[in-house]
Amino acid sequence: MTSVLDVQEVLNGPLQEEQIMMECMTTNPAAKRRYYRELFGGLAVYMVLVFASVHWIKHGVSGPLKYLVAIMPVFPALMVPVAVVNFVRSMDELQRRIQLEGLAFAFTLTAVLTMAYGFLENAGLPQLSWTLVWPLMGFLWAVGTYMARRRYR
Repeated sequence: MTSVLDVQEVLNGPLQEEQIMMECMTTNPAAKRRYYRELFGGLAVYMVLVFASVHWIKHGVSGPLKYLVAIMPVFPALMVPVAVVNFVRSMDELQRRIQLEGLAFAFTLTAVLTMAYGFLENAGLPQLSWTLVWPLMGFLWAVGTYMARRRYR
């Protein structure tokens, strides 16, 4: 199967490493637009429902309805994994590998760090909210992806 890289090499001579990396790192613009639309659309609804949920709980929602109102923001947050999986499916093999390495780094390091902090809580450190785990994992995913991209330079 002939790729864009093969055709460019035949027409222009051997490709420089930077050109190859740029070809491998670019993603279909339509896929990027779809990703941003799904991701930011879900996050926008999530943010609105977070504020609404907190407001309603503080101002009188009670009983079993309180639990439904409390988890309302979770439903639009489910758009995030849908957007990420769809975007990864649109990537080429190298991009997928880089994302997998970034996610593996984030997943395992988040597990170790949260476990370590759990032990430190036993020693007297304050208990932290579970809501901090996702930002930690997201940050570590970015770090892991950066490291993987540098590796394949």
